[in-house]
Amino acid sequence: MDFLVVFIPLLPFIAAAIIGFGYLFNRIDGVQSERITAVIAKSTITLSCLLAIALLAADLMAMNSGIFIVGQWLSSGSLSIKLNFISTGFSVIVAALFSIILAVITHFSMNYIHSEAGFHRFYFVLSLFSSGMLLLILSGNAAGTFIGWEIAGLCSYLLISFAYDRPVAAINATRVFVTNRIGDAGFILGIALSFYFSGTIDWIRLNEISETLATPTVTVISLAFVIAAIAKSAQLPFTPWLARAMEGPTPSSAVFYGAVMIHSGVFLVILLHPLIE
Repeated sequence: MDFLVVFIPLLPFIAAAIIGFGYLFNRIDGVQSERITAVIAKSTITLSCLLAIALLAADLMAMNSGIFIVGQWLSSGSLSIKLNFISTGFSVIVAALFSIILAVITHFSMNYIHSEAGFHRFYFVLSLFSSGMLLLILSGNAAGTFIGWEIAGLCSYLLISFAYDRPVAAINATRVFVTNRIGDAGFILGIALSFYFSGTIDWIRLNEISETLATPTVTVISLAFVIAAIAKSAQLPFTPWLARAMEGPTPSSAVFYGAVMIHSGVFLVILLHPLIE
């Protein structure tokens, strides 16, 4: 059942692509197309939710191998990055939980955002965010997680500045975006140090190798990832960005800062628990 893990982040991405290109080429536009956009977004995230629950059930019945490799993504010198996903354990549990929350919020957003000028833009960004968060949770290596991490960050900027004609919305979105870049710098540093000292950026392999690394080395790698985590989860000294993020529509505030994205930093710390410990 490991192969199901690929479709969980892929389906919302397909929805974002359909809505985005449909709006770009005037196939989806105006109030008359709202139902089409909403159905596309709700159907794909609901299907992702069902697949995540099925993957979790398979994991509980010990039917998953733990990692699913799609193929080689990037190779440069000694750096080899596979397109792989984690299909067991904590990541699968979180994917099931987050997909349920995303499905509920996507469903109830329709009435809230109805007749807004940015209705289609909202569902495009929300679908893209769902894809990014599920990729962040399920990716088997730091590069894939970082891509999901950045997609989620970009979507937060776009939804905080949803009412971009209001100066306060644009300013708050920019400040949040810049603050989170500090955490992203820590994440990139953590990836670089992990590869330099351990020769891998696969999460499972990195946790296994951590026991053989010198304490100062592990400490520096851990601190780099912890900086990323505390910035993303709005911990001190990065807490002020959270209040500014409330400028976006209520459904986006719920999904970003009340239920899903705010916990991605905590997820990263738990994922790297053996390394940090």
